[in-house]
Amino acid sequence: MPQKSVIRTMLALFAWLFLQNFNVVPEKQPETTASYRLRKVVLDAGHGGKDPGCVGVSKTYEKDNTLAIVLALGAKIKATYPDVEVIYTRDSDVFIELKERAAIANRNNADLFISVHCNAISKASTEGAETYVMGLHTAAENLEVAKRENASIFLEDNYRKNYEGYDPNSPEAHILGSVWQGFYLEQSILLAQQIQYFSNKVAKRIDRGVKQAGFLVLRETAMPSILIEAGYMTNKQEDAYLYSEIGRQEIAEAIFLGFEAYKSQMEDKSASKGSVKKRAQPETPNAERPVVAVKAESGYIIHLLSWPSKLDKEAGKMALLTDVKEEQTSSEFRYYLGTYRSKEEAEKVLSEVKNLGFRTAKVMSR
Repeated sequence: MPQKSVIRTMLALFAWLFLQNFNVVPEKQPETTASYRLRKVVLDAGHGGKDPGCVGVSKTYEKDNTLAIVLALGAKIKATYPDVEVIYTRDSDVFIELKERAAIANRNNADLFISVHCNAISKASTEGAETYVMGLHTAAENLEVAKRENASIFLEDNYRKNYEGYDPNSPEAHILGSVWQGFYLEQSILLAQQIQYFSNKVAKRIDRGVKQAGFLVLRETAMPSILIEAGYMTNKQEDAYLYSEIGRQEIAEAIFLGFEAYKSQMEDKSASKGSVKKRAQPETPNAERPVVAVKAESGYIIHLLSWPSKLDKEAGKMALLTDVKEEQTSSEFRYYLGTYRSKEEAEKVLSEVKNLGFRTAKVMSR
């Protein structure tokens, strides 16, 4: 096995072991021990320098929009949470390689990676914001967005050597990172959901949803990571909004509120009740609840997860599965696969389900 593959496998195993203990307090841990805190966030302004990104209807550049939004976002985080270190992949009009953007986050052991971009499409009427997490493409339009953003590597020197022969236009390229980022997919989706909510409520952007695609910059990061497409520069009205000071500030505020809600949910209960200012938030999951098996008709199911609020079965990891069933109780929504005739049959499918990132999935009698 090539040396780089061995290193990547070892890193993946390390990430898996870390997540098995993520935000978990040992039973005998002293009360004075601090719980999880989000301490570092890396903000990535897409494109830059010789890479302008999308060109708007009014000849504006994506690289300028993303930098302005990211700098405004960073200022808001610093002002509200001075204990959170904000790290920029770029804070001026310079070209930064995709691999280096992720490397900056990895070297700094960041807790979160947020990449900001603007979109473009041939249909001029298309508008709205969407947020991506790493994963497989379930729609052709997601594939095209990923291809366009990944094409920045063609501007890099020796890109084939840097990315081990990676070709952003090949079918294989768009599944390489799905397992790697799968370790952080639940957290990434949670952040993406919050940002989409506030993009709609605060920036009044049409909500185009949380999606999955094979973005190279997300593939290389070893932490929860998202890529925001803040709007369409091929839409005349949205292009003007993205170039305006009020538009950039509103988008930065929406992303900040999503970040704040995510931070609150990921940290302990006392912090989320005390130090975080209360704001209107979407009904998104706080934490996965334990499920008690209830006997019903004979057979077996694979329980995927339970959340306090309804989830979109066509988004996130569940979009990778077929025939996901939903069951509502008085306190939560439960999602499962099945029914299987035997426990052995269900357990065979369970191993494949866990490989897709459902680490807490289990076989239950039904």
